[in-house]
Amino acid sequence: MRKISTCCALIAVCLTAAAAAGAAQPALYQTTFGRFTIEARHFEGSFQNQGPWEWSGQVKVTSADLTMTCDRFKAWFTKDRRNWERVEAAGHISITGRYTAADNTIWQVTGKAEAGTFDAKTGLGVLKGAVDFRARNTTTGAAISAQADQLTYDTKTRRFKFERGEQPVRVEWRQPQPAPEKKGAKAAGGENEGSK
Repeated sequence: MRKISTCCALIAVCLTAAAAAGAAQPALYQTTFGRFTIEARHFEGSFQNQGPWEWSGQVKVTSADLTMTCDRFKAWFTKDRRNWERVEAAGHISITGRYTAADNTIWQVTGKAEAGTFDAKTGLGVLKGAVDFRARNTTTGAAISAQADQLTYDTKTRRFKFERGEQPVRVEWRQPQPAPEKKGAKAAGGENEGSK
């Protein structure tokens, strides 16, 4: 369960961090969530009010380890204008990247959805519409995939929830087979210990 939670957190963090956006030309910004660059064909917004900044047309958000693409992206400033209070992504959302878990193992992660939101006040990240989530541990080879209509991740409690209306949520877990023990390796070790 912790491995599923870790990977779900990655998608929520990507949506959250995608709010560290800039202008139509590639621009680099520093926020609470780290450094991110955003590119898009169109960018509009205002420095004078609390309305959203909006990007559209081949939107691409990148960080050192993650990339998210979508058709449209909106972000609303906090009152102090130092961070974002809410972000929304829509249309062909695709997330790819790698994540280093607490046990230092590295996970390759991909996710797809049609819409996504993150609200900083509630700490909830939500992906909706044909959610397809996959992760593979590059150290152990373990893999997990999940398909649902909605994925909700609470960054405060670190709990996730997959939902799929009338259909069952589909989750597959593949534990790698242990590597076969080499013959003679044990015997060689025994001889070495005995010769000390």
